[in-house]
Amino acid sequence: MPKITNILLMAMLAAANFVQPAAAMPEPLDIPPPQEEKEPKESLLRQWRLPLEGGRVSSFFGAARGRRAHGGIDFSVPHNTPVMATNDGTVVASGMGYLGDRKYGNVVVIEHEGGLRSLYAHLNKRNVSVGDSVTAGELIGLSGATGHATGPHLHLEAYQDGTRIDPNRFMLANLEDNALPSAMNAKRTGVEEVPPAPHKAGKGRKGKAARDAGDRSSKKKTQVAQKTGKSRKQA
Repeated sequence: MPKITNILLMAMLAAANFVQPAAAMPEPLDIPPPQEEKEPKESLLRQWRLPLEGGRVSSFFGAARGRRAHGGIDFSVPHNTPVMATNDGTVVASGMGYLGDRKYGNVVVIEHEGGLRSLYAHLNKRNVSVGDSVTAGELIGLSGATGHATGPHLHLEAYQDGTRIDPNRFMLANLEDNALPSAMNAKRTGVEEVPPAPHKAGKGRKGKAARDAGDRSSKKKTQVAQKTGKSRKQA
């Protein structure tokens, strides 16, 4: 019996020594699955908020407007409706007109990341100045009908590296759900030629303006001289 007991003990020890190294082997590490790449900042800029609460779209980008397409989106709203920034950015223009084009009336332009700009035109009042940093939803002005406008509304434009683009590409809301029937009809019959972005007047344009002013001045002087001559004859 002692021999059998010893043999059993030796067998158990041998088995323990054989199993132990296997049990002591480190288990495979739980490697997490590869994470999806984060979207670039530019794509986050596509989520613009609406520039105002209420109002209805009265004209879409690209809608037929005579011989050319509309260069922005119009929101029909009463005077002095709060206008808010569509996204974070820096104010690069705040005044009467933009780059020499006074049809915009009181206008605010905000520079965003990724070469994007948003323009808010026909404002009755501007609440920001050039150089101000603004956040999405911050009040930048009140709607109006300054500049070339037939009634109070907000004209919103978007630019990508200086080229006009459709602001609706960045909006979270579906603008067609709250658009006037006339706006939808004009959108369906839109034209391809979108007006170019405004730019600073060149020397040629200034020269033409000066010549036109000179012509008007000469014409006025001629009319005054003619009236003076007639007065002398009558005397």
